[in-house]
Amino acid sequence: MRSRAALEISSTLLVRNGMFNLAAQVVPFVIGLVSVPAIVHGLGTERFGVLIFTWTLLGTFSVFDLGLGWAVTKFVAEALGRGDRSVIPGIVWSGVGGQALFGTIGGAVLIIGAAPLALRFLHVAPEHHAEAIRAFQIVGLTLPIVLISVSFRGALEAAQRFELSAAAKAVSSASTYLVPAGGVLAGWGLPGILGALLGVRFLLLAATAAACVRVFGLPLAPRLLDRDRMRRLASFGAWVAVSGLVGLTLSADRFLIGNALTMTALTYYTIPLVLIGRLTSLAGNLASVLFPAFSTLNAQDLDRVRLLFGRTVKYVILLAGPVFGLVAVTARDILRVWLGDAIAAQTTPILQILSAGAMLQVLAIIPYTLLQGCGRSDLTARFHLIEAPLYLGAVWWLVQSQGIRGVAAAWSARSALELSLLLWAAKRHGGWRREAMPSVLKRVVAPVVALCVLAAAAHALPGALIYRSALVATLVVMFALWVRTSALSADERRWLLGLLASWRRAQVGPR
Repeated sequence: MRSRAALEISSTLLVRNGMFNLAAQVVPFVIGLVSVPAIVHGLGTERFGVLIFTWTLLGTFSVFDLGLGWAVTKFVAEALGRGDRSVIPGIVWSGVGGQALFGTIGGAVLIIGAAPLALRFLHVAPEHHAEAIRAFQIVGLTLPIVLISVSFRGALEAAQRFELSAAAKAVSSASTYLVPAGGVLAGWGLPGILGALLGVRFLLLAATAAACVRVFGLPLAPRLLDRDRMRRLASFGAWVAVSGLVGLTLSADRFLIGNALTMTALTYYTIPLVLIGRLTSLAGNLASVLFPAFSTLNAQDLDRVRLLFGRTVKYVILLAGPVFGLVAVTARDILRVWLGDAIAAQTTPILQILSAGAMLQVLAIIPYTLLQGCGRSDLTARFHLIEAPLYLGAVWWLVQSQGIRGVAAAWSARSALELSLLLWAAKRHGGWRREAMPSVLKRVVAPVVALCVLAAAAHALPGALIYRSALVATLVVMFALWVRTSALSADERRWLLGLLASWRRAQVGPR
């Protein structure tokens, strides 16, 4: 029996959290769209390629987290579900202590390896060698700060305080673009830009830690490394860490392009990858919303887990399918308006290929999060171990034979394989039933595919862009009307209307 103080999960709460996470992604995304052209033109394609690579390094070396951030979220969520707040300080501070230790080790590795990376592995122009080395070293100093922040944000999300964690993520993501844009205007080099970003992330760490102290009443003089707590965190996080380490292969495309081709080719590949990555992360925030919910509900009510899983899959297909389909259809126009004809000519095929894989990747988030919430991080890690050699081999071969288009195709093929494996595992663990799949394919997937095909045909018609765009917009409106009348069942429509009414009441508050 749950404690009276146990945290309750409601639909209104999940939507509220999703809206905060969405806002935290939309604002930086818009800022990135506006600022990236100025950054590219201010730094030049060669130095911008180095800047992009520092972002890749920070994401890659974040595997030194070793699953502790995800484990903190899971165990704090479970403790709140039981109403046992007394164990939370030990969980949080043990996670923070582990992050500080592993982040320091990872940062030291990056600082030591900065010179060989810039001088031997990457094709950085000789005149930018010194600047690239200092930039990579600053990333090494930034890594512990980023990892420690993950544990604090994870604890806040477990407590359903997404307004606090989302604010921290929004500022961090926005600064990734605003600081380089300001640095270009001020005439800074890459070390100056990355040093300013380091300062911003330190301030965000302090603010997030203060929020956790206030929310949970954490002691200010913690025992950082509690062996028992660390053992529990590590037992869950070990397989998550395996997934993270294997996930390094997702960055192998950029390493191999930088090694086999040029930094300019890396820029042409990474620009659409950054754009599609931002779109993916908008839906990717489902994981941070669903994970604590699945973790709590898995111990309470399996039927509610199954209901949440099924509805989320359906809604993601209906929402994300048209978005990524329309991005592929209008890719050339998007890139031409954003970056100009010259860059658009090189990057349009890449954006179109990546859009297909990104849709599959977004959908895969749901079974992945379900399995993690059920404690089966071992399954997801084993799937990544299967995918890694296949992906690496494909990228190594295709980057030499097909260039960056081949690498994009390998990226999308990996997304398809991962989705297939995760759906199979989710079915075995009760996330969905086989008899429900034909209905989903008929009522959801087929109409989304039809919309994308018709939109591609309309966009290919001769005539002014404004008229073709109006025709595509008309198709989207017709699709939305179909969703309301045919794709959603009467129960789902009533549920959504009730959810909207609850959301409005929550915003208005008591009178």
